[in-house]
Amino acid sequence: MVDSGSLRIDDPVHLECLRFCFIPLLQHDLNSFTHLWNSHRIRQQRHVEAPNGIPTVMYFQPEAYGTRDFLFRISCELETIDRIQERYFVKKPQFGCKDDFIPVLKHVCEMQQEQLPTPESIESATFLFLALTEILDGY
Repeated sequence: MVDSGSLRIDDPVHLECLRFCFIPLLQHDLNSFTHLWNSHRIRQQRHVEAPNGIPTVMYFQPEAYGTRDFLFRISCELETIDRIQERYFVKKPQFGCKDDFIPVLKHVCEMQQEQLPTPESIESATFLFLALTEILDGY
């Protein structure tokens, strides 16, 4: 898209449109991969001492695999955790783009937030990106 001139990486509006159109697709694929990986069976290897089993089960039932739960509790007040969260936690944007870009999209698309299009394929995301940037470049 950069080579064809449809994406200008120095344009913040283009970058927000890119995030809005493609990050939900990427996140969906990452979630699918995570689920598949955590639920697949790792087979026992010959000549290699390595754990085998289903990763999710291995994590939640370590005793069944000859180990123990290495989780330990941190002794601190909930207020301390809240302060740390307020200071260091970065909220993940709901639509992949910055939250203050959503009103711009709602205005341009003349839709409510719930009606904003959600691409379900690379082709539809590309089409939406091109449509949004064409409209926004006219402003």
